[in-house]
Amino acid sequence: MLRMKFIPILLLAVPFVAVGERVATDAMAGQYSPPILANGDIGMLIDYRNCQFQDVPSYKTIHAVGEKYLPGIYRAARRTENGKLAAFGRIEEHVSLPGDVDANPISWRQTLDITNALSICENVYAGGVRIDSTAFVAQHTAVIAVEKRFSGEVERYAFDYVFRRTGTDARLPLNTTAAFKPGEVAFSIDREKNSIDGTITVFSDAPSARAETIDKGLRLTLDRPRGTVRFFIVFRDSLDARKPDIASVRAAGWNGLLRAHTDTWRAFWGDTYIFIPDARIQEIYYTALYNLKCWSTQWSIPVGILPTHWHGSFFGFTFFGPALCASGHVPEAVKVAKFWGSEAHRRSAHARAGNVKRSPDCGLRYNWQTLEDFGEFSKKGRWLDHYLHLGNVSLECWTAWRYTGDRDLLRNTVYPVVKGCAQYFQTHHVWETKDGRTILGPLCDLERLPCPVRNAYLTTCGAIFCFEKAAEGAKLLGVDATEAEEWRRLAAALRRDLPSDGTRYLPFEGAAERSVGVLSGILPYGTVPADDPRQLAAIADFEQNGLSVGNMYSVGTRICTWYAAWLAGAQARLGDGEGAYRNLKRAAASAGAFAEIFEINEPAYRSCPWCSSPQGTFVQAVNEMLLQGEGDGIRLAPAVPASWRDFAFRLRAPGGKTVEAVFRDGACVKRTVINGDMPPGGCY
Repeated sequence: MLRMKFIPILLLAVPFVAVGERVATDAMAGQYSPPILANGDIGMLIDYRNCQFQDVPSYKTIHAVGEKYLPGIYRAARRTENGKLAAFGRIEEHVSLPGDVDANPISWRQTLDITNALSICENVYAGGVRIDSTAFVAQHTAVIAVEKRFSGEVERYAFDYVFRRTGTDARLPLNTTAAFKPGEVAFSIDREKNSIDGTITVFSDAPSARAETIDKGLRLTLDRPRGTVRFFIVFRDSLDARKPDIASVRAAGWNGLLRAHTDTWRAFWGDTYIFIPDARIQEIYYTALYNLKCWSTQWSIPVGILPTHWHGSFFGFTFFGPALCASGHVPEAVKVAKFWGSEAHRRSAHARAGNVKRSPDCGLRYNWQTLEDFGEFSKKGRWLDHYLHLGNVSLECWTAWRYTGDRDLLRNTVYPVVKGCAQYFQTHHVWETKDGRTILGPLCDLERLPCPVRNAYLTTCGAIFCFEKAAEGAKLLGVDATEAEEWRRLAAALRRDLPSDGTRYLPFEGAAERSVGVLSGILPYGTVPADDPRQLAAIADFEQNGLSVGNMYSVGTRICTWYAAWLAGAQARLGDGEGAYRNLKRAAASAGAFAEIFEINEPAYRSCPWCSSPQGTFVQAVNEMLLQGEGDGIRLAPAVPASWRDFAFRLRAPGGKTVEAVFRDGACVKRTVINGDMPPGGCY
């Protein structure tokens, strides 16, 4: 359910964000999945009591890779010896009513306010007792704050910080030792190198709260609580660049922490906006941006800061940059580019590419799944033969350059990455066959396809992108002219020999299977002309015949949100507004109660809500419907369906220009380039 305030678009004279609130109630309990609160350091799921109980029945229906889907607290980069995220316990509570020493609510309502990143819960108990609460993870520091508002006859209330592994009361977190004293846990995550030592402090602003230790952690107890009481959990450890100061947190209190937190979130939302007639799509759009910000660590954007989200690791096959940049979050996109382009990361990727002494030009081979220290986190499997992510790593970096125009970024970060990925494809995977074709040799493309395959369409389009952007970057910087000429030749040859049955492009040479990968010539890479009849036929065929294989795994019966949004984005690139809207509605059909995108969300199979990977694709698809940079011009509403008569937006265009447009009854009544001159090619 969405609650948001609408403002008539003709009155739009200031930045407008229809962010709104997302609501779940006890009527949805069978399909309940908790929302996230996170600040790029602390990540957690929070339930409808603003706690993290482990026994909610619906959690058993949510699939996750190698882990049970249960709430808990985690911190980015705090890892055990095996590389997995270390557990930092969870929040529980105990409510004693007359005649019931551990009461549960008889009805509940949970609201996720993504404007301010708050979880707001209403819990009604027997006898008219009510406990409402608000929780947040402070965006600017490592503090969790929870406010409880009591009404009715509560005999006793206990706020518990349970320092145990997720899913059990019996064992401490893996590889962790701890000592408890009232109000504090001192812990050590024991590792062969660089153990992590720290403290977790728990306190309340209620003078009557009694602090004590319990077998599984810490407890703050209140007898006959009335009115409003706040609880705080402060995390400090040896990895913190700036540790929270306990005295400062106490002095700031709830109001000070909340003010700084909401100011930071409002600054993130900034001065861009969209206002479209479809409230559900708009709701998912903003929730996707919230999701990306929550998981945006100091390094880059992982799948999530949760063990169920591949333990907070970073994939290269992401679609963040175009979404973040067009939505006005260019610094976040630049951070992603710098993660891949840091000198240390490039050294690591270069070492994995081959014998660098014998072949110094062997390029860069980035890990499929990497950690903060750039080590490979993937288990053994065919995904270790993925190279499709090299095209996306290059795209993330190139997009940051395209929107900033920062030549230092191009010279020191973007070009070295794109060049290195091009060199890796060139030296390891390009085959020139006896029959005169140029193709990529056997490799693992998208995981639903057989492995290995020759001349894989998606990976080849990514390689073409690397070659063409490496050549373009070389020309801009006045370097590597000879190499650039060869890269352009290889790009043209690979494009000429893309796998096809003569009518449409195929996922790989001789493929009978269908795959979302056939969209990639248009989105994300844009390496195939928009009027290529084989590309158009491949997109039409996928929508007509491929939706049942529209997710990463061989489960489910329909297209997932990620792939439906991917299809919508490709259609938007082609100017097909009706198709883009049709498939965005398909994408929206699988979103959750909080407008969150799942990896897969069907009645018979649900997996990994709040994973970062699909979020950028959905946001990009909407943005591409509203604004596209084409050559040296800007296109307004290039792929809007006929039913959208009244809408407005303020988005970023390549080159850093901010464009605002307002449409009324299908006609543009306002068109402004805010921070710069009209582009040479115009704004049309």
